[in-house]
Amino acid sequence: MEQLCRMFPRQFADWRGKYLFEDEPEQRWRDCRVLDVSSAGAGLELQGLSADESVGSRILLAVHLRGELRHTEPTTSGRLRAGVQFINLTPDEREYLDSLAELQATW
Repeated sequence: MEQLCRMFPRQFADWRGKYLFEDEPEQRWRDCRVLDVSSAGAGLELQGLSADESVGSRILLAVHLRGELRHTEPTTSGRLRAGVQFINLTPDEREYLDSLAELQATW
């Protein structure tokens, strides 16, 4: 797996985020820092966790990007669709988002 990850270039990130263990009964979000990111994965600095309880666990990762609501519209299902314009992105955040567009990445 490590060899596969090396095929995809990593980009320095230094983003704030949160992570959650999928199988944790309390469903408690914990703070983390995204150190670097690639299309294959990310390097994280996890807070509130010891090394012995982490390996092999599945997590959900939420990254914080600041944005401004630019448009909202109700959907037929009763939800609200919103358009957000990212603001105050660091050069690294902007570069990464631009690279996703170039690769036509889907989330």
